[in-house]
Amino acid sequence: MTSNGKVVRLARIIPGARTLMVPFDDDLINGPYGGLTDPVARVHEVSRAGADAALGFPRLFTRYTEAGVRLPFVANLTASTVLGVHTRKVAVGSVERALRLGCDGVAVHVNVSDRQEPEMLATLGRVAEECERWGMPLLAIMYPRRDQGGTDDNYVEAKKYDGGRYADLVRHCVRIAVELGADVVKTQYTGDAESFASVTAASMGVPVVVAGGPRTAIREALHNAHGAIIGGAAGVCFGRQTYNRTDIPTFVRMLSAVVHDERAPDDVLNESAAQPAAAVGSGL
Repeated sequence: MTSNGKVVRLARIIPGARTLMVPFDDDLINGPYGGLTDPVARVHEVSRAGADAALGFPRLFTRYTEAGVRLPFVANLTASTVLGVHTRKVAVGSVERALRLGCDGVAVHVNVSDRQEPEMLATLGRVAEECERWGMPLLAIMYPRRDQGGTDDNYVEAKKYDGGRYADLVRHCVRIAVELGADVVKTQYTGDAESFASVTAASMGVPVVVAGGPRTAIREALHNAHGAIIGGAAGVCFGRQTYNRTDIPTFVRMLSAVVHDERAPDDVLNESAAQPAAAVGSGL
């Protein structure tokens, strides 16, 4: 039986049927570059534009709440940097501390197929037990990713040339998270709504949200979000796609229309283009 604490907190992260989350944890991974030079300001922007939740490390949460921003927060309890072994995520926090700070959920990242996968799975299982004990929602970040000679192998070639195999990998990622106790799963979009529907079907009813990846043209980002929603996703968790834009609020509002209102991306883009100020610097 799901605890009342989990139900209450999960409803803050996923209000209604879907969520638009923005992750800010990349500043620890890659450093304070681009839109992450002032993450508190970026949180303020996405919050005012209609984002439902943020994901990151605890200090960001304390800073933006001190600044008066009220946005549900999921604390990432695992980390790595590009200066070391990026694919090896290690535990850096606890569920108890996240609760003390007032966070609404916690996250654990597992890179499935990496040689350090067993260690990461053990962390996921341990944190899942802690979340059950404390009534805290657990978001599992599950990517098909491995280290290849010091660089990330994200199975880009498989996604491009062997979509069936890539969808198999993503489905497996999701099922691992579900079996180990995740309440929400963040994973990669498979490239089309039909194959992604097989991913959400593998989640046994657990909400699945998609990652955004590196910034693309707005049209591509919105079409990917729309495909995921049509394929049964419970929302998106778009970081670089969001905070590395010149007009962040406009992008968040367009993304919200796709995620929450199920509007067609081209309709959203056409409506935005009809408002000259909104499209400036947007990379339509």
